[in-house]
Amino acid sequence: MSTKYFLLTKSSRDPVENDEKNQIISLNDLVYLLPQVNLSYYLSNGLFEKNLIEWVKQFCSKDKNLIDAGAHTGTYALSLSNYCQHVYAFEPQKMTYYALCGSVALSNKHNITCYNVGLGSPEQCGKTQLKIVSNDGGGSTIQPCQNILREEEITIETLDHLHLDNIGLIKVDVEGNEHSLLSGARQTLERSNYPTILFESNQTNEPLFSYLSQLGYKIINIRGYTNMFLANF
Repeated sequence: MSTKYFLLTKSSRDPVENDEKNQIISLNDLVYLLPQVNLSYYLSNGLFEKNLIEWVKQFCSKDKNLIDAGAHTGTYALSLSNYCQHVYAFEPQKMTYYALCGSVALSNKHNITCYNVGLGSPEQCGKTQLKIVSNDGGGSTIQPCQNILREEEITIETLDHLHLDNIGLIKVDVEGNEHSLLSGARQTLERSNYPTILFESNQTNEPLFSYLSQLGYKIINIRGYTNMFLANF
């Protein structure tokens, strides 16, 4: 048996028993909870990186699992869930994580597991401060940065500590912590026969590129995206 949902909205200024302003919203198969601050963009353009998401489906397999590190509210996780056996989605920022879980529940997705942790190297494990730099949950980082709106304590774990296997694709968007994350995933990569990695790198990250090359990966810059790369073993 599977539970499906609809949305009931009420005014927070009225008593709960007041039903005059109730709204009922029916839902499609996939439901994306998205930050309202970007509403005008979504209305005009649809999902961020929608063309990249469509392109990366070719690297998914229904008998392999997907790791979505830096899942935000679930755009990649939801869109690719039908093309994978299972999706493991990681989002450390609390409210963004809650939106991710809401997207999964409203989309009735049983093959997505959400984790409210950040991923990093063994040296980073434990409690640390996540720097919030935007009102849409994007760009948050544990790396040094400017224009910090606030900070939030999060937990960092290594991917190896979770003992996930049968991985076919890893998507990594962790705002400058990609090298640390993958250095904490050495056993996971080996156990899954070195899966394809889709990752973001806003700057030339020599340690990251060198690490992947030493493992045997070949890296290409994805056409149309100056900061997105694909690593194939």
